[in-house]
Amino acid sequence: MTAWPRTDREPISEEKLLKAVNILADLVEQNGQAFRPLYLSLRQQLAEFRLQQSAEAALEAIASQSNAQVA
Repeated sequence: MTAWPRTDREPISEEKLLKAVNILADLVEQNGQAFRPLYLSLRQQLAEFRLQQSAEAALEAIASQSNAQVA
C-alpha cells in the first residue's frame, strides 16, 4: 500500500466522520470481522463528536440568552 498523503489538515467534521463510518461499514461487510473494532471505535467517536457539538450549541444558546437579558 502507498502511504496516506497527509495534506488535509482541516478540522474533523461530522461529515468526514460519517463518511469514514460508512466506508468502514462496507469493509466490515466485505471482509469480515477484521475491521469491526475500528468500525466500532469510529462510531463511538462520531457519537462523542455529536454530543460535544450539541453541548457547545447549548452553551452558546445559554450565553446568548444571558447577554440578551443583560442588555
